[in-house]
Amino acid sequence: MHDWAYMQSSAIRILGVFTLFQTALLILSPPARAATSGLNNIPTADTVPHLTLVLQEYSTFGARRPPDHTAGFKFGIDPWETSAWRNRFEVGMDGHFAPSDAGPAVFHAKFTTQPHASGPALGLGVVNLAATRDDRDRTGQPLSYAVLSPDLTWFRLHAGYGVQAENNHTALLGIDKTIKLFNRDLMLRADAVQIERQHNWAASLGGVYSFGKYFAFESWVTQPIHRHPPSFTMKFNVIFRF
Repeated sequence: MHDWAYMQSSAIRILGVFTLFQTALLILSPPARAATSGLNNIPTADTVPHLTLVLQEYSTFGARRPPDHTAGFKFGIDPWETSAWRNRFEVGMDGHFAPSDAGPAVFHAKFTTQPHASGPALGLGVVNLAATRDDRDRTGQPLSYAVLSPDLTWFRLHAGYGVQAENNHTALLGIDKTIKLFNRDLMLRADAVQIERQHNWAASLGGVYSFGKYFAFESWVTQPIHRHPPSFTMKFNVIFRF
């Protein structure tokens, strides 16, 4: 009971911090489809832990766009988690459910290899993979990517490249730092992607806070450099370990 009250009070404080943080940013995109493990708008070499299922719901709002709501899941497989050379996998699916017509579903898959525990990890994957041509016309073409994620002790860097049809290729750049807040992990993170067929950039800033073993909350602001107002995303994660 005490632990639940502590979690509630911590949640209220964290939500207050994020609200003030995002409001300040708004005073002064497009998010990546398919809820693969990563930062705000880019995939990284991270994967969900072994035999762990994460259910996700996320909503994006903006001044010149209606709210968009998406739900999905991701699942991690790490059969060599005790080996010196790690090789792990992640698969998942998500889809738009409101407003207007729901769907279609899009899939993602990732393979990550890490030859040494203290060395960089390399992630190879695909996101936004729809099953049919009509579905791809609605959701856009799949994005295939490679990203390298080294841990530099004080922070982690992420750099890679994504390839998509119709010249929607993009550099993938990011940084994150995990700290303790109310005895829980808070990951602060920022990233940048190219948009509008490489004619613009979208940068984002936000974080993810872990409420114990079973729940995490994410929030970030995305700001294109030219012509567009910022968008605001909130994501809720429910975690099941098997």
